[in-house]
Amino acid sequence: MIVLLSGQIKNIGDFLITDRGRKLLEHYVDKEIHILDRTKDLTPHLDIINKSRFVVLCGGPAYATDIYGGIYPLVDDLDKIKVPIIPFGLGWSGFPINRPQDFQFDSKSENFLKRVHGGILSSSCRDETTEFIVKNNGFQNVSMTGCPVWYDLNYIDEKFSPRKIENIVITTPAAPRLFWQTIKLVYLVKKEFPKGNFYFSFHRGIMPDKHTKLVTSIGYFLMCLGAKIVIPKLKIRDISYDLNRMKFYEKMDFHIGYRVHAHLYFLSRRVPTVLINEDGRGTGMVTTLKMPILNIHDSELFTKIKETIRRYKTNDYSDFHKAKQVIEEKFIVMKGFLENLKTSY
Repeated sequence: MIVLLSGQIKNIGDFLITDRGRKLLEHYVDKEIHILDRTKDLTPHLDIINKSRFVVLCGGPAYATDIYGGIYPLVDDLDKIKVPIIPFGLGWSGFPINRPQDFQFDSKSENFLKRVHGGILSSSCRDETTEFIVKNNGFQNVSMTGCPVWYDLNYIDEKFSPRKIENIVITTPAAPRLFWQTIKLVYLVKKEFPKGNFYFSFHRGIMPDKHTKLVTSIGYFLMCLGAKIVIPKLKIRDISYDLNRMKFYEKMDFHIGYRVHAHLYFLSRRVPTVLINEDGRGTGMVTTLKMPILNIHDSELFTKIKETIRRYKTNDYSDFHKAKQVIEEKFIVMKGFLENLKTSY
């Protein structure tokens, strides 16, 4: 039995990470997976944790300065956890933006990671930037396996093939301050696909609650209004909290937008996709996958977006073929990592 610590709370990307991570572990390591909330104190669950083979820290931008105590509260005394702790597909938090070489863990987290890496053969990270920051902070036994979301086991052998683009989803940014940029993107996409059916998708939700501030929610509502002015028939989707809300993605022919895990979802199912990077997390991912780098602060952003879309419209899928090659190569690394988990713990 494996204990998997999940960050799935509201953002649908975290639900997708958990789902894909669980499926990989079930398929290659152990059929019995017990999922716990990574944001909670784990003291009440120590009995089941210490009966497990190991604890998995599953995906997401967990390599923050305060990974232990902040991202993962775990327990007050790590000696209470008697089994190995395995980082699995973790990513860098993206800060300081564009300066991964300056990233450092606080002393508590550094000691935690020394303990973790000292007790395992290898950890797993999701992109080359994360691999750099982990090694740059002194932890060399890390494997770049890619994010668990790269791997849909039902599509792993499929190729990217030209398709008629009818249904298009635009994923929205986390930051409402990108209102005007987002509306400009909606206008551009409408112009490039004048006969398309358009969807506007919020991975982090729209409504205010304990995870979304009222001022942020107001920003999202204004974004919806602006987008509907540009495309009156635009369908708005809040897909937070429930992975089933993501099912309409199965009918999409094209994705463009700001959500990293929408981008990875469509890549994993071999559907054309364009990611606009809000921070270092997206930049690290597309750099690893050898895909176009489209950053929000680039003065030529919309020229580059237009050029990228038009390449894909003419069935120039060279970007996707390069990404698929990376995914195939790293799937071998991922399977090796999982095999080591199966045989070593």
